Amino acid sequence: MSLDATYVAATTRLPLLDRREREVLQLVALGHSRNQIAARLYLAPPTVEELCTRIFATLELTPTPHLDRRVLAVLTLLQSAPPGTP
Repeated sequence: MSLDATYVAATTRLPLLDRREREVLQLVALGHSRNQIAARLYLAPPTVEELCTRIFATLELTPTPHLDRRVLAVLTLLQSAPPGTP
């Protein structure tokens, strides 16, 4: 599957994320660390890690040596944004 097809497929699964998972995904995409996300959302860092694991499993996105979680999060959210959204 091509990268574009992967992100299109992942965006179709975004509605499967709950509100908290979507918040974490957005913060990952913005470049926040696990500890920063934990502090901002009043969660323990291991909880954030569990959420990230669940998010990427739900979206069926697997980090590779060339694509890390942050890149995958950004690309998925960009793919889901309405046209003309920065």
